[in-house]
Amino acid sequence: MSVAKLISVADLHGDFDRAVRILVHANLIDQETHAWIGGDSTLVQTGDIVDRGSHSKQIYQLFFGLREQALKVGGRVINLLGNHEVMNIKHDWRYVTAADIAEFGGEEERAQAWSLNGWLGSQVLKFPVAIVVERVLFVHAGLLPEIVARRSLDDLNEDTQKALAGEMQGTEARELLGPRGPVWARDYAIRGDASCERVGNVLSKMGANRMVVGHTIQRDFRVHARCGGRVILGDTAISQSYGGAMTYLEHDEHGVTAVYPGTGERQSLLSSDVDPRPDPNFVTATAVVSVASAASLSWRPDLAALGIFITGATFAVWRCRSSEKLQRHAT
Repeated sequence: MSVAKLISVADLHGDFDRAVRILVHANLIDQETHAWIGGDSTLVQTGDIVDRGSHSKQIYQLFFGLREQALKVGGRVINLLGNHEVMNIKHDWRYVTAADIAEFGGEEERAQAWSLNGWLGSQVLKFPVAIVVERVLFVHAGLLPEIVARRSLDDLNEDTQKALAGEMQGTEARELLGPRGPVWARDYAIRGDASCERVGNVLSKMGANRMVVGHTIQRDFRVHARCGGRVILGDTAISQSYGGAMTYLEHDEHGVTAVYPGTGERQSLLSSDVDPRPDPNFVTATAVVSVASAASLSWRPDLAALGIFITGATFAVWRCRSSEKLQRHAT
């Protein structure tokens, strides 16, 4: 199997076994030794290694080791900041498992490791919040126009580091680390076509062709494209704590391919891909078929009306249930 030059992986949430299986399948690490074999490839992990699962320490250690090994042969391993990294830096442990604490040796040892001068916290503090590689913008949740209106990419990463370290206070720090900031904002995942013009502004400012995000679990555990392929929603609930699907993304001049190691499936995400969530502003294909069927039953207007009613009711219930599921996966 040839090695893709640019590969990204979304939220891993403490699942070391699945992290290894993904990297082995991508031909980036050796199955037995877990050593880097990816040559000059670039691996981007888009944040949220920690919480929910119980082996975050092992995953961080794996990535830190791979980063050094890759550098020696011209490759790169890049970890981005996620909202759960921010939470743990700030000692918000609400999603930390007892087993994860035990892996560090106890609460005191874990707190020290995650402190700003600890072996882990000091490294996480240096994680960029966003990065552009080969005209692909990677960010954990989403980068909104107001965040980059007066910042370059370097400024964004520097300001976020200052905010996380407590060197920046007030409105600016809250803007970067709050619900509209790049580790929390869900606009591109939940607002549909309404966000497409905004993503175009951001991509233009950042010199990128598309934005790749994690953070918001896709309800069918599959990767999806939005805005004509300019937004890739990559969180498929990899961790077994969610019970989702293992995935990673291959990026090349032809676009993006989602790979599912559990099944071996390869899913091409081209600009023609259709968002699987119907936009309320247009009629769905199902509705079109139903209307056409109704027309063919013009001699039975009662059946035609019933068909349209059932279609509308089914669509309304579907949207309601989908909304509920997204809320259950809010973090």
